[in-house]
Amino acid sequence: MTKRTMTAEARRRFAERSTKASSRLEKRVVPAGHVSSEKVEQFVASLRAKA
Repeated sequence: MTKRTMTAEARRRFAERSTKASSRLEKRVVPAGHVSSEKVEQFVASLRAKA
């Protein structure tokens, strides 16, 4: 297997698709308009900064 470079947009789409699939498998529903907590937003921002 060879390494490939992913764009930030591709990573975002992958994470979104994976999250939705996980929710379906675990029978969880994320309500429309859900707002993440400040701590979650900081965590996500730190991950984006590393990218």
